Amino acid sequence: MRQTRQPVKGEEINFVRPQSHHDSPYRFFTVPGASVQLRLASSSQGRPGLQVFGNRAGLLSLANVLLWFLANASRREFLSLGDLPFVHEEGSLSVCIRMTTEDRKGEHGALCRKDKRQQLEWAISEDDLQEVALLMHRLTSVAEHEYDRLKMSVDSEAEIHLRMTDAAEWISDGARVE
Repeated sequence: MRQTRQPVKGEEINFVRPQSHHDSPYRFFTVPGASVQLRLASSSQGRPGLQVFGNRAGLLSLANVLLWFLANASRREFLSLGDLPFVHEEGSLSVCIRMTTEDRKGEHGALCRKDKRQQLEWAISEDDLQEVALLMHRLTSVAEHEYDRLKMSVDSEAEIHLRMTDAAEWISDGARVE
């Protein structure tokens, strides 16, 4: 049995407010200086696209959180990206990931619009989400590879474009390009 110390008379006791169980994992997996912006834009083909643009720390943090989400798949089905302290959704945009139990399709899921066309749900299988997280990790690890376009399913209403916004700065700071 664990022994606890009793306070001495007159001793001040400081209570620490526990963090929310939802906030705690995000904070743990977030790299200092992390920043990711989400916004809707049209692709060069005129198709709607979700831009996930972030600095190196932001994309690494997002990859970390996606892997945490996968590890907790038995307890969680949804992850609202706007709940992450380092993610900033433009305007009234709201993006939620819904992890499905479907078999791996070799695609990166489907985005569908919900209420008011600014709410997006990204339905993706566990295996495909793991691949996306590893793609993000690769972006933060390979200096000359600063962006990726995800391979969305044919029924997706939008594309997803990932970009590391500070790749040039990272290279100028001495990152090795092979």
